[in-house]
Amino acid sequence: MTAAQLIRNLQLIPHPEGGYFRQLYGNEPNQEKEKSVSTIYYLLENEQFSAFHRLSNIEIWYFHAGEPIFLYVIDEWGELIIHTLSLEGECQVVIYPNQWFAADIPSKKGFTLVGCAVVPAFTFDHFELADSQQLIQKFPQHQSLIMRLTI
Repeated sequence: MTAAQLIRNLQLIPHPEGGYFRQLYGNEPNQEKEKSVSTIYYLLENEQFSAFHRLSNIEIWYFHAGEPIFLYVIDEWGELIIHTLSLEGECQVVIYPNQWFAADIPSKKGFTLVGCAVVPAFTFDHFELADSQQLIQKFPQHQSLIMRLTI
């Protein structure tokens, strides 16, 4: 299956951080937001990337299919952790609230499909896209990565 077929079949739409997504479950009108969870499909292809951003929620990424993907996480002390999500690498990664993170396909070829579970449920009220200059000021040791993975 190609990326275009997955985008069409899964009804994915462009995400502001890059790539494509669809929230499958969560944020139904009758849910209590603090106790709910949401599940999301997320797809990157070729040279697309998920720009540095953070949530005030826990987000768990699950590998489904495609090329290996790097998930870059900067913790509150400035340590950079690079996770490889793939069938041969990690199949699940937990991102904790307020950690800055981004993702890309290191080979810049093909696509990667992941699933994300967000607790409490994802809303854009809990989402912050990084400002490259502010992030570089806080973590100058990661300047080249931040410049490469911000919009």
